Amino acid sequence: MFAVSVLQGGPMVWVLLVCSAVGAMVFLERRLIYHRVQINTTALLGGLKNVLRQNNLVEAIGICDATPSPTARIVKTVLENHQLPREEIKEILEQQGSEEVARLEQRLGILATLGQVAPLIGLLGSVMGFMDAKEVVTDHHKHFSGAMIPLALGLAVGVPCYVGYNHLVAVIASIVIDMEKAGLRALRMISEMEKPVRKRSVKPKSVKSAVQKKSS
Repeated sequence: MFAVSVLQGGPMVWVLLVCSAVGAMVFLERRLIYHRVQINTTALLGGLKNVLRQNNLVEAIGICDATPSPTARIVKTVLENHQLPREEIKEILEQQGSEEVARLEQRLGILATLGQVAPLIGLLGSVMGFMDAKEVVTDHHKHFSGAMIPLALGLAVGVPCYVGYNHLVAVIASIVIDMEKAGLRALRMISEMEKPVRKRSVKPKSVKSAVQKKSS
């Protein structure tokens, strides 16, 4: 009964139903992807540190390739460019990080747009419902209730879309923080790997001191 009354709200109701389906699909698709790319950064860097202690750079890059995560790709960028100066590596990391964030933010604009536009579509449907009075209105309450259906549906679609958008933005922010931390820790690991082993130098005794010691 409720569904039948909703569908009688005019053409904008169908538009809003399509918007709700699109919003739900975008949210679920993005949330599943974010769940898949979130990894245990501490475990990844710990394993890489053990490998890099053995100066096995190829195996470390292979571990990053086998890990489907933007954090792993950031670490891989550091490893592949370890011979460059530190400042150049940071510039490459900034560019790589921007690309990863853009990849994570794909289709998020759809949710933001639906969250803002759906209530306006519902308002338009309500205005059209009030204007659509071909005959003399006898039951004002019924006419008013029918005209307000699109507005209520627009709010019911827009609010969850906007909340879902903010939730996904917060998830992206946590992934970006992990990326930045992992990049800096990878830089430190590379620096430690490339530090030469300092041997303690023994100063040879001078001839004069040796002669003095022998004469005494």
